[in-house]
Amino acid sequence: MTQVYCLPGGVPGEFAARYFGRPRLANLYGLLSRPVRVASTEDPATRIPPFVERIWMPAYAIRIQAATRKDSNSVWTSVDGWSGQCAIMDCSDQLVEWELDEDCMPPKLEETEAVKAARKGLLRFILSQRGQMNKPDIGAVEEIRLYHFPLWVYYHHRRFGKRLDIKVLDGCTGKSAGAKMRIALINALVAAKKAKTQPA
Repeated sequence: MTQVYCLPGGVPGEFAARYFGRPRLANLYGLLSRPVRVASTEDPATRIPPFVERIWMPAYAIRIQAATRKDSNSVWTSVDGWSGQCAIMDCSDQLVEWELDEDCMPPKLEETEAVKAARKGLLRFILSQRGQMNKPDIGAVEEIRLYHFPLWVYYHHRRFGKRLDIKVLDGCTGKSAGAKMRIALINALVAAKKAKTQPA
């Protein structure tokens, strides 16, 4: 088990399995659907597609000082550990230390790269705000936390052929994780596989 900072996910595997197995046009509204399993380490049969498994992706929570002529505040940003995408973080108080025994991906971005992305992202956010005559200046980095957030990954074969494909669900919100997160996950999985096959 690995003890890391995590953003806990409230979406269970059963929800993810129902989400990906729901009737829709792609499976002719259920006629072509097969039961979606939740992967289990105890039962290898649960890892035969279609199945879902939870993977924890890395990100940096970075707290930056933002000062105006009147006062000074701290702003938390979140930088994805693979894509470098930055967003304002409003759930930093939900980060907890957990012991994980599931797949936990390492970040591709170094801490210095993440800080640069956080500063650029915060600057874009500040400049996009209208009606602020006294826009804050970006100051010092006050705190950096590497944390992991959950994704439910759906493995399935394409309708034509035997090629394996994946879809991704945000394990915190229960919504589709989007194309950028899917690409970041694929890159992380490919890097992890290469690391395992390369000789020490």
